[in-house]
Amino acid sequence: MSAGQLATFALEDDGRTYTISTSGVRWRRRDYLAPWVNGRTGTKVSVRHLPHHDDTIEVFDATTGRHLGSAFLAAAASREQIRSVQAARTAAARRLKADLKAAEKMRRRRFEASTTATPRQKQHEDRRPAHR
Repeated sequence: MSAGQLATFALEDDGRTYTISTSGVRWRRRDYLAPWVNGRTGTKVSVRHLPHHDDTIEVFDATTGRHLGSAFLAAAASREQIRSVQAARTAAARRLKADLKAAEKMRRRRFEASTTATPRQKQHEDRRPAHR
């Protein structure tokens, strides 16, 4: 068994399921953040922690049990931690903006006019005699 797996077994788990929100993971009335949390809003997770050490938690997928990553207490975050979360959010916003631009380009190409514009032509007058 690896050291990481042994550390996982040493963590306490309250058995509850939490949902990642835009503020991160809310655990014990406090928010925990990490750069990897960005874009995972709505994901169901479980939380494990070291007893008497509330500054970081370990977050696991609630359905598979797979380790997603560590999260730090948002209220006690260092400037470097805050910058890393902001950088992740900025990068995600850039990706979304690029995806939106690409989708708009594809939409324009898909629904472009199928005929080409030509100058308007005069209509020929009907040369039949008018009805009396």
